[in-house]
Amino acid sequence: MSTGLSTSDVAERLYDRYAFPDWLRDHSRLVGAIAGALALARRGIGDDIDVESVTLAGYLHDIGRSPLLKGDPREHNELSALILAAEGLEGCVEPARRHAIYTVLDPKTAPRTMSEKVVYVADRRGGMTIESVEERAKETAARHPKFTDEIARSIPIAKQIEREVFAGLPFRLTDLAAHVDIPVKR
Repeated sequence: MSTGLSTSDVAERLYDRYAFPDWLRDHSRLVGAIAGALALARRGIGDDIDVESVTLAGYLHDIGRSPLLKGDPREHNELSALILAAEGLEGCVEPARRHAIYTVLDPKTAPRTMSEKVVYVADRRGGMTIESVEERAKETAARHPKFTDEIARSIPIAKQIEREVFAGLPFRLTDLAAHVDIPVKR
């Protein structure tokens, strides 16, 4: 990405362009911050991971929830991937497509690479605050009751991916909040 802007500036410009409501901006900033912290930690233990792209993918994973797309019947993660491809942000496309909790139930949509897994875990941990996978899943199921069964079946797989992402990191799951620069409202 060679825009001359910081990753967060690129995200903020797209939040404006796609009319993100405040709650979606706050959630997306948190997921981006978590993704950035995890990507940086993974690179620190030797993974070949593009921290900037992973962080931006975290910031923009829910761009398909834009109110400008209201009425489109496709799932938000598919819309996110389409928008990010159209915006020329190729490194963000697959992490966004594969971030929804239930994507792990289908090998065609499950996160495959460490970058995709980092964004998936960042969204599993970042609702409006940093929380456990179970708390986040419960909140997601309450907002999207048609996916309740899929969400419940996804939790053990999500926890396995979380263990994989945290394997070898210099901090534990329980210490995540201390390693994330919690974004402030702009």
